[in-house]
Amino acid sequence: MQLKILKWLYQFFRSISRKSKVIANQLRKEIYYYELEERENDIYIVTFPKSGTTWMQLIVYHLLTDGNMDFKHIYDVSPWLSNQAVKGLTPEPVNQLPSPRFFKSHDKYEQFGRGFNNKVIYVYREGKDVAASYFHHNKNYLQPDLTFDKNFENHFTDFDKPLNWFKFNKEWMQNKNGFDILYVSYEDLKHNFVISLHRIAKYLDVKLTPEIIARTQKFTSFEYMKANEDKFGEIAPVKKELVFNEFIRSGESGKGKSYFTEEQSELFEKNFQEHLAKVWPRKIEIKPKLKD
Repeated sequence: MQLKILKWLYQFFRSISRKSKVIANQLRKEIYYYELEERENDIYIVTFPKSGTTWMQLIVYHLLTDGNMDFKHIYDVSPWLSNQAVKGLTPEPVNQLPSPRFFKSHDKYEQFGRGFNNKVIYVYREGKDVAASYFHHNKNYLQPDLTFDKNFENHFTDFDKPLNWFKFNKEWMQNKNGFDILYVSYEDLKHNFVISLHRIAKYLDVKLTPEIIARTQKFTSFEYMKANEDKFGEIAPVKKELVFNEFIRSGESGKGKSYFTEEQSELFEKNFQEHLAKVWPRKIEIKPKLKD
């Protein structure tokens, strides 16, 4: 009965007005998650967009499977649940995936209820690099006329917007509900990959072997992912002026600051000190042995 009511409400709000699109999308998500088969060993890979999500999905894939790269798209083996829900897809293919399943998520902390008890791998990245990468992503996929200034305003200055980098990270790093979270730095993945791989494997109860390490290094490299972007990027957009083959763009660290004006840089640092300085985990917490 509850599912029938949700579906009726969704159709109702979808039909009456464009302004009801947000409500309709939320109802569509409610229907999706109502039909989703939840499992205790599900794993969530959570990030603010452009912080290493796909990279971590592929790393976890190689740790939890035999690493067969014959899948058509990463979403076939590591679904983005909220995106599927908004598109109106059924969760039945997800329900058929073998355990342990691992999902992509850009959902806010508050969207996970107090009773949530699954493992979470939270990947975080230096904000100025995120700002540059997210600007290019939004410009390529959504708004060809977008400027860096406008994108910065939307996601790094206006705390009332749906997705603010400072607010999003703060809530996940404060972790007021005490979720089981492994925090992994994008920069550590880039500069201390094997050490980071050991941390992730330990968290997932996976015993690393030299073969797994070598395979993971090969197939999660920037070179491989860029050359096989059709497995990881977005679907080609309808608008011809949009770019859809730059999902794996550069993977670099430290160059985002070149996009910032002096005023923007000062505002960023002010917001960082006010909202994130006390909770931002800057160092690798565990340094396991590099040989098994």
